[in-house]
Amino acid sequence: MSGDSPSPLRTHRFALSICGGVALGAYEAGVVSQLYKDIHDFNAHADIEGKARVSIDAISGASAGSITGLILAQGIGLGLPPDEIERLLRLCWIELLDIRNLLSTTDSDSQGCSIFSDQVISTIINQALQSSLSSSAAPDTLNSASESIALWLTMTNLDGVPYVINFNREDHAQPDAELYALDYKDYVPFVIYGDKIEMVSPRMVNAGEGESGGGAEAGKSPDSVWSLAANAARASSAFPVAFPPSYQSRDLTQYPEYMEFRDNVEAHRLASGVGNLGLSGTEPLPTTARFQFADGGLFSNLPIGRCIDAVAHLNRNWPDRDPDSPESQGMAGRSFVVFDPVPQTPADVEALLTNPIPNEADASLPTAIVGKILAAYFNTAVYADLRTAEETNRRIRSIRAALSKLDVLGLPVELTSTLKSEIISAAGLDGKSEITLQRIPSRHGVRRTLAGDFAGHFGGFFRTDYREADFITGRSEARSWFIDWLTLWLKDHAPDIGKCWDEINPGYVASLLKAPPPNPAEEPIPPTELTPEQLGSSNWFPNTDEYGKVAYTDRLAALNNIQRREIVELAQNRLLVLLQSWFHVPAILARPETFILNRFVGPKLIDEPVVE
Repeated sequence: MSGDSPSPLRTHRFALSICGGVALGAYEAGVVSQLYKDIHDFNAHADIEGKARVSIDAISGASAGSITGLILAQGIGLGLPPDEIERLLRLCWIELLDIRNLLSTTDSDSQGCSIFSDQVISTIINQALQSSLSSSAAPDTLNSASESIALWLTMTNLDGVPYVINFNREDHAQPDAELYALDYKDYVPFVIYGDKIEMVSPRMVNAGEGESGGGAEAGKSPDSVWSLAANAARASSAFPVAFPPSYQSRDLTQYPEYMEFRDNVEAHRLASGVGNLGLSGTEPLPTTARFQFADGGLFSNLPIGRCIDAVAHLNRNWPDRDPDSPESQGMAGRSFVVFDPVPQTPADVEALLTNPIPNEADASLPTAIVGKILAAYFNTAVYADLRTAEETNRRIRSIRAALSKLDVLGLPVELTSTLKSEIISAAGLDGKSEITLQRIPSRHGVRRTLAGDFAGHFGGFFRTDYREADFITGRSEARSWFIDWLTLWLKDHAPDIGKCWDEINPGYVASLLKAPPPNPAEEPIPPTELTPEQLGSSNWFPNTDEYGKVAYTDRLAALNNIQRREIVELAQNRLLVLLQSWFHVPAILARPETFILNRFVGPKLIDEPVVE
């Protein structure tokens, strides 16, 4: 894309990696809303404008984070004012993503494919995007994208794309040592500039059901590519069983690993013949295919790796953004920022290691074991990319330390430079550099519970005030992190803004921003007028103390009988649809199930347990 201009003075760019979190997406939306606002206010302040600038230019999203990331990326591109970004995020995460919408069924709904409605996610994404594209709000010149924005959206290919693992050695006599495997991780990369969007790698092709545009036409029509981006976000947020999967076509020539696999199979075909390989025809393997996609967080819930890829793309095309590039003239900085809605604290680890298992017999039951397996799986999905990035940082440091020894050998500069390049390439570190990682919330000891953090993170869908509480908490923690980071950054670059090092402190930094966001410990939320901190004790049933008593605020924070009954009735209606679809049960036979649920299961889910 064209239009990029030289970096203005001292700059620092953020690359955001937004994870999945189901209803905790309300927290992430609050973080994004406040961060966007604070960056705008900082850049606009008289002490800063024309002297320094911070911005967001790369975003990766998985699951819920893909929806928020898409809305943010488009908002940055269009230069929407902060209030408009907040309105769009509220529309998505507070107003529309409600259990009543999720469990509704309509004639256009592909009934029975999933627990939640087929239409709600598509409606939310499309409404948010259409709203921003048609927004009457005047573009914000301070937030307008003077440079391209990279957006990498992850998803899980439930069918998998084949690739080959090759252990053959040319210098070693051995039978073929090749393994054929399937890669289930997928992503679609976009670059946005203003109201224009392009697919970096045209993977999504052939418009079909649930797809708009594709192939070469997608590259020519921004509207069709926005539709593809919306479909990518929808696929990324399709948590299995809860939401229906997405069916999309792919241009497999854009998958180098597949093309290597295809060439390998073709080579064996020529050498062995079709019959010996068990192939059904003489034609080469296809270069397009249609796949089933689901939640991007299944294998990489915090996609920092894709965020690094997005930044690498930007650095290749606009070297002035790369802090290590001569083109940046030492004036560019870069940080990667991850969101951690439910941070693991030292106290959590201590409790895990020191609290004995109360009943080992119960802990060995299949239900308990399955729960732990799922927890282990999703915990691995969250941190796998981060551990890879950490190991890459270590390797880069080690390689740099080893290569520095070449400089003292007295070899010609040209030879030394060539050797360094070859060694870096052989180590698989070509074009890579150490990353600086930031986390929101920034304080390790933070111990708070989000209102939506129950029922497997689906709790926030049950009540609007839960989502509002988490949105406020996200805003507050984003402001705290930004002040902490900005204080350190401005101390490092105080002369750039005409200040002395000792003039930079949190109080001065706060003065560069406008009014602080609501305080989670003080802000009352209708209708209960509880604060976000008090709503943190939310649950299906009220929490009890060690004596079995329920505090007044805990009772208000939890769902009440009327709310539980409404949710259960909606769930029962949806269950009828699922029974008829999954098991082909006629409606007349499905009705007894409703009776059974009402008679036996319903009271257990609605009426509070009696405490002696």
